[in-house]
Amino acid sequence: MRDILGAWLSILCVLHCSLPILLLSFSASFGLGELLESFHNDWLHAILIAPIVAILAVSIPKAYIAHRNPLPAYLAVSGVITLTAGVMAGHDIETFFTILGSGLVISSHLINRKTLKSRISAVASQI
Repeated sequence: MRDILGAWLSILCVLHCSLPILLLSFSASFGLGELLESFHNDWLHAILIAPIVAILAVSIPKAYIAHRNPLPAYLAVSGVITLTAGVMAGHDIETFFTILGSGLVISSHLINRKTLKSRISAVASQI
């Protein structure tokens, strides 16, 4: 369940960065300029990154003990570093880093879940 929640939080990061770009073309005609600007406040980045890191910190080590596959941990750490770099880089390249980092985090959760399920199935079939 933690992997599903973590993947959805990462999808929110992608939406947070890509939605303003998609709405940019409509901002002048619909008066969305202030709304788009509010999407990129620094406090919002912290609110989005904090639960992602917290879920990864709980989910990945616990699952690694069960399945011993280091790939989800490598992807998770790379994703968090990339997300953090995106926040620090500023608006010019932030979208690229956020989408890349979120993709890495989503991949880590999905691989972690798949590996954990296959491990549980293997143990269950031995019983």
